[in-house]
Amino acid sequence: MFDDMYTRLIGIVNYKILLALPIAFSLLMIPLVYTQGIPMGIDFQGGTWIEIITERGTSSEEIDELKLDLSPLNLEDLRVYPGRDVITGKGKLTIITTSRINETEIKPILEAHVGRLNEIDTAIVPLKERPPIDLEETLSSRFNADVKFDENTKLLIISAFEIDGKKLESALRFYLNQNITMDLQKKNINIKPVGKTLGKTFREQGIKAAIFAYLLIISVIFFAFRDPIPSLGVILAGTCDALIALGGMSIFGILLEPASLAALLMLIGYSVDSDILLTTRVLRRRTGTVDDRINDAMKTGLTMTGTTIVVMIVIILVSTTVFQIEILASIASVLLIGLLGDLTTTWFMNAGILKWYIEEKRGKLRILQSLGRR
Repeated sequence: MFDDMYTRLIGIVNYKILLALPIAFSLLMIPLVYTQGIPMGIDFQGGTWIEIITERGTSSEEIDELKLDLSPLNLEDLRVYPGRDVITGKGKLTIITTSRINETEIKPILEAHVGRLNEIDTAIVPLKERPPIDLEETLSSRFNADVKFDENTKLLIISAFEIDGKKLESALRFYLNQNITMDLQKKNINIKPVGKTLGKTFREQGIKAAIFAYLLIISVIFFAFRDPIPSLGVILAGTCDALIALGGMSIFGILLEPASLAALLMLIGYSVDSDILLTTRVLRRRTGTVDDRINDAMKTGLTMTGTTIVVMIVIILVSTTVFQIEILASIASVLLIGLLGDLTTTWFMNAGILKWYIEEKRGKLRILQSLGRR
């Protein structure tokens, strides 16, 4: 399928034109990102993240109604999307905004749509009379819980971050020496506020870490090849892939957050891997012409990249339709965009750079002479 593909390709289009296309396309991404920007996640911008576990899924009509009821709060960049909790298999509703939320204002609105919300596990046990005083201390110590008895309603209320219902019910029957009826209400809401200052700190630290990792990659490449032109070709391909991915994030509204930033670094690593495969086979093999070596590397590289692209598409489909895991879909989307760009940066641009370097700048003679001395 991929036999002699590069030879057939440059037979149609001059390899120098192919070399320039990915560079031109990558440069177009710079003004696009500058003018349109890349949306920031709350980890990098600040805001509030709310996750609610529901007994059933939430329809698009219900989400629209919820957004309408939340509109008086003037929440900036409000996003509401349904999902499924992987652990419990129940429905999940995620609300993200770059505004700080007043819990006392938003909670009644949410409860009107999804029912009672509990920030901790709560067990309610009706009793006929007040339990022994030492029972409250015993339960509090054993389950690390807050235990109270309401004299008016005759309800024993046990609250904790995590309650094992079976163990608690068994303990109550043992200590009270009677059959009981327990209503266990599990935690079903999680609220995570991130201040703008903290978000800015996360963003700056993340970008610094990414730049540091990028510089390390450059150092390793130059140390491995010790030849400026092939090394620059590998680095340029990885940089262009990152620019294409950033442009795709800007176009499709993919959030820049820790997960997508990590995906960009993964993309650069993958790009470097495929370009090292190409560069090694072209420079260090003695048999065949330059085009033959590129054809051989291209056959292996396209198989690898094609397989990875298919995997990314499957991950996006599964994470958005079955499990509805936004972070996983974000990572796969960034990688997919970058891998599509990598097809051109590696096999159009870097292959062209190597072909020009060896055939027109006689890099091949220096390499063969150094190998002969060994």
